[in-house]
Amino acid sequence: MVSWLWQRLSGIGLLLVLFIHLTTGHLRPLTYENMSIRLSSPGWIFLNVLLLGLSVSHALNGFWQVGQDYIASPILRHILSLILWLVGTVLTILGLWILFG
Repeated sequence: MVSWLWQRLSGIGLLLVLFIHLTTGHLRPLTYENMSIRLSSPGWIFLNVLLLGLSVSHALNGFWQVGQDYIASPILRHILSLILWLVGTVLTILGLWILFG
């Protein structure tokens, strides 16, 4: 029940954050100065971290739900869970490294 609810809430959150990101970030020319000003602002940093977290959790939760539908073996479900946690951790670290690096 929690996975199902999170999938819906994260989808709505993604729509809102992506709309803000696209309308405010990509309607003006993307220059180095523009991006350095945006990435020095706490509000923009929060928006980008929120976009990263919502997108990774939404995608991996979707894979988890599909796995729950098609994988009957508890061992294979556990392996899927470990793989998804590993992929999520790597993607989140990579996204934060790109954002702050």
